[in-house]
Amino acid sequence: MKLELTSIVALIAALSCVMASSSPRPFGITRTTTSNNILSIRGGAVHESSTLGDLDSKIQDAALQNKLTIIDFTAQWCGPCKAIAPVYKELSEEFGSSAQFIKVDVDDNPEAAQKFGVSAMPTFVFIKGGEVVDRLMGANAARLKELIAEWSL
Repeated sequence: MKLELTSIVALIAALSCVMASSSPRPFGITRTTTSNNILSIRGGAVHESSTLGDLDSKIQDAALQNKLTIIDFTAQWCGPCKAIAPVYKELSEEFGSSAQFIKVDVDDNPEAAQKFGVSAMPTFVFIKGGEVVDRLMGANAARLKELIAEWSL
């Protein structure tokens, strides 16, 4: 199983490099825009943020409410991002009362990715009181849930 996962990660990395070289955007492929900026999930919500100003505003609002903010830096072309997305939605339902869940597509909002030093996807950034308190690189669902539980107290 480990060899298979390693092969998949290598393939994704190779594909992203090829696709990035054919596009002027910093992270590669142009994302198809959706008309809905909030994905409602039974009691929780994953908010999409397409500008740095919008993201900063959401972070400030959560800080004023003493809520944890979790930002999922993702991309349409990222296989592991697609794999962890349903888990992230479920966690928004479970922890929605004490945490804010935001999804940032690095192709749509490269300024946010740069500001938070994101170089691999998925990367989850945890913000409490307006400050970055932790980060998780990769699609590790168990660790993601542990960090959310830890920081949302």
